[in-house]
Amino acid sequence: MENEQTPRIIAACQKILRLMTGIILGAFVVIIVMTTVSTGPFVQASGKLLYYLIVLAALFSLGTWIWRVKLEKRAGKAED
Repeated sequence: MENEQTPRIIAACQKILRLMTGIILGAFVVIIVMTTVSTGPFVQASGKLLYYLIVLAALFSLGTWIWRVKLEKRAGKAED
């Protein structure tokens, strides 16, 4: 039963990793554009929020990647 679901879970992990990568890159672009236009209080607060979004997305990506690697190793051992 576990082996049947493993490929689906690994595919879901890949989608999550792609989404988190997009969020991180998008947040960087927004920070760059905002700070190019202004450095006012709104931009500073928004930049700080986007920075924390980047950190959280990176940590979530790391956790997802670790989980995916463990699943792949377990699936590899099950095939042997």
